Amino acid sequence: MYELYVLGELLSGPKHGYLLHAILKSALGPVRQISWGSLYPMIRRFEGEGLISPYEHRQEEGGRPRKVYELTEAGRARFQELMMEPLEYNLETEVVFQLKMLYFSHVTPEVRQSSLQQYLEYLEYNEEHIKGIYQSVSNNPHIPDEERVYGLRMIDYRRNGLVSSIQWVEREIARKG
Repeated sequence: MYELYVLGELLSGPKHGYLLHAILKSALGPVRQISWGSLYPMIRRFEGEGLISPYEHRQEEGGRPRKVYELTEAGRARFQELMMEPLEYNLETEVVFQLKMLYFSHVTPEVRQSSLQQYLEYLEYNEEHIKGIYQSVSNNPHIPDEERVYGLRMIDYRRNGLVSSIQWVEREIARKG
């Protein structure tokens, strides 16, 4: 997931590690963060794999030089591969899709449509699962009535969020752009 982010951010131009960290922190929100201990080893790995190329940059006279990273052709190719990879159904699916959307301007309309379609299938899969849980909770005589009421409300809340997301993705697919 973070591999896609770093390569995607470098598509728009060279950046230093601190800026990459700040942009990711902003993009993912206040709860999900990448540690410095994860970011810099990944950057070093990318250097070793030839996906990025570092150079020293001094912002102002007498200022401390920063190591800035730019994407290589191999890095551009790897980014495209990551964008074409199918979405996996796991705890990271939402974030991976959001990152892919962030970089839709760097891929073909076919890759965008494929990503949207995969995400739609993921949402529909979850909606079917939620419907099954709703039926199970509704029909389970061993669940006390008060628990059932709040359990069904929680399930309804989740289903409504999924329905809203499904409708949004369907509109994006219809745009074909």
